[in-house]
Order: sequence, then C-alpha cells, then structure tokens
Amino acid sequence: MPLSGAGPGRSFVLDNGLQVFLYEKHDLPLVHIVIGFNVGSKDESEATNGLVHLLEHCILFRGSTTRTGAQVTTDIRRHGAYFNGHTGQDLAVFEISLPSAEIEFALCNQRDILFNLALSQADIDAEKRVILEEYSQMEDDPERSATSLVLQGLFPGHPYGRSVMGRREVVEAATSRSLGDFYRKYVVADNGAMAVVGDFAASDIEVRIRDIFGALPKTGFEPEAVPMAPPLKKSSSQRLERDVREGYLYIAFTAPDYNSPDQYAMSLLVEALGRGVNPMLGGYLHSQRDSVQSVTMSYLPFRFGGAAVLSVRADPRDLPAVERAAEDFLKRAGNQNYSKKDVLGPEAEMAAFDYLEMAKNQIRFASAQAEESGLQLAGSLVRHMLLNARPDPGRYLDGIEKVDSSALRKAAGRYFGKGEYAAISIVPIKEKDR
Repeated sequence: MPLSGAGPGRSFVLDNGLQVFLYEKHDLPLVHIVIGFNVGSKDESEATNGLVHLLEHCILFRGSTTRTGAQVTTDIRRHGAYFNGHTGQDLAVFEISLPSAEIEFALCNQRDILFNLALSQADIDAEKRVILEEYSQMEDDPERSATSLVLQGLFPGHPYGRSVMGRREVVEAATSRSLGDFYRKYVVADNGAMAVVGDFAASDIEVRIRDIFGALPKTGFEPEAVPMAPPLKKSSSQRLERDVREGYLYIAFTAPDYNSPDQYAMSLLVEALGRGVNPMLGGYLHSQRDSVQSVTMSYLPFRFGGAAVLSVRADPRDLPAVERAAEDFLKRAGNQNYSKKDVLGPEAEMAAFDYLEMAKNQIRFASAQAEESGLQLAGSLVRHMLLNARPDPGRYLDGIEKVDSSALRKAAGRYFGKGEYAAISIVPIKEKDR
C-alpha cells in the first residue's frame, strides 16, 4: 500500500548515494528499519535466475566477516528483534523491528550483515539445501505455485516472466565466486534505500546513520535497462494436476506499472470487482456456479509493468465454466455502473450499491492500517524511493479521491476489454494416476 502523505519525516541522500527517509512515530517505543536494493528477478538472466533469492538467504542466515550466522542470530534474539528479508520481481528488502532503545544495535547489525557478507562455499551449499526444500514446498502449495506460473504466462519473454524463486539448476550450480560477483554488483549503497520509522529523534539518528553508513563507497552503479512489459498478445490457459482436493483458478491481466497515472483507477477496480464487502465479480461468479468458495483480486504494480490477478477456489469440475464467466464479465467491466451517480432517478440511486465509494473506503482503511504499522510504513517508503520515477508523484490518497466511475470504466476497457489473459487451473490428480 503506497504512503498516503509525507508525514513527520525528513529525507536525505548520503554522499555514497544511499537514499534515507526518517519518520518519527512516537505511539509505541519501537523502531523499524527497512533497507532495500533495486535488484530482483527482473535483473537476473536465465543463467542467474535464482541468485537474488539465494543471496537473501545468505545475508539473513550466514553471517558477516565479523560474526558467524549463529552469532548474528544470537545477537538479534538478545536484543528482542524481529528480523526478515524478502525478494520480488523488482526489489530485495531486509527488515528489522525492535525496542527503540536498541536502535544503535539495529543500525550496526544491518550495516554489518548487508555490506560485510561472508560467502563461503560451505555456507552457500547449506542455504542451497534450504531453498531446494522450498521448491518442494512451493510445488505442494497450489496458491503460491499458481501465482508464480500465471505471472510467467502473463510476461512471456520479459524479465518479469522469470520466477522469483529462481531456477533449480542455477541454485544448484551457484558458487561463492558467482554469487559473490552478483552480491558485489548489486548490494551497494548507490543502489539502495533505507527507511527508519519509530520512536526516535530524527536529528540524532541522522547523525548516527551518517557515521555508520557514510563510509560505504560509491561504486558508480548503473542499472541495466529493462524494457516495459508489452501487453499480452494472445491468451493462454494451462491446466495442472496436483495433490489437492479443491480446484484453484488464477487469471492474470496486464495492468498499469508503478508510475502509471492509471494505477489509482486500477487499485479501485480490483477493490470494486474482487475485494471488499460486496465485490461485483465475486457476486457474479457465485451466481453462476454454487461451488465457488472464494473470489479475490490483487493488483501488482511493478516498475516496468503490472498485473491484475484474479484467484478463485471452486469445484475443479466447474473451473472451465468459471474461467469463461470471469472472462465475459471482465470484458464488459468497461460498461458497468460503479457509482450511485451512474443510475437514473432518486429511487434507483437509493437502491444502488456504491462500489466506487466502497472501494475508496477500503483503500483509505488499508492506507491507515499501513501507517499504523511502522514496519509496513518503512517498507512502503523504501519501495517508493526505489521505484518512483515521477518528479512530483503527489499524495496517493489524493490520486484515489480524484477517480470517478468514468475513469474506472476507461481503465477496465483498456486493461480488461481486449480479453487477453493468462490462466492457470490447478485440479486434483485423476484417480487412475494416483
């Protein structure tokens, strides 16, 4: 969820290029630090697809040149910290939350594990085994595997079509040299951003950040060009058998990128169509097939493209009909009434459900929740610093407020009206094949 406003914060850039945002939030005696790097599966090739994910594991669990992985874990527990990392299509981020009295430790810990990584072959091989086990777990998780596969179908031939988990053979073949080269290229100050949110005095913490991170070198990092993802030219639909009891259907459509002015309308569309208290598409699919158990939509705005993903859980025998019904409804989404103002007459207006206002309320609520959570807020700030390419992006909620039902119809027609999509159905293994 993007940040709704600037808030009580200050931003600056170190001489080495590291972007920093400090946001004072004194409701709880906690501090949250998120450091992100502009590297994800979009920056990998077929020969390196999986190195970002492997690198994340090594940074989190394999220690630095000054401490072993076990010592890092012990230190984190001793200071009462929550600690994690995430990799995605665009970014790799590392986060820590702990009592605000321990902020000095948190800053030094993140500086150490991120920029002093030790990469022995033994440690890399140990993390390989963990990741290879994750592959098996993902294959057994229909929702995780379907999301990955449907995005691969939506972005054929584009970097976003690569799996965030990576290719098994790449991970298996990784060496300390190959991973070290990748690490030294991308995990650098001038490819990163840091957000610190919580109970502290920004003026004091700015001094400490400059002391702790300021000596990192400026490498002159220049990101390699990534093309914008083109619209899907032809629909694809794949049916996979897995050890499941229910049916899972995922349908993905091309959607606006992170910096597109259409992002606001798309955010509201997925709320109106597949989320909230009375989603339009959800109600329609339930009316078409009694076996439909759940319907939801999500919008994934990437730096060089975007995806709107519909997920449905239903009787596997009904999935082909559900897919056709969803395609038909979304093709007509550009002609729907989303606001009470779209209907004629006071009686009709009173009876109509205002999908647009419902969607705006949901986004207002989600944005407020994100700002209440210091960790979510820090993550949003880092994502914005690394992905925003607009000189004056404005406030996210201001953009949401300006959207009317006409804008929803235009966006629905532009992104859903042509009908091209990628679909993945996951169904139980046939009895004869068990």
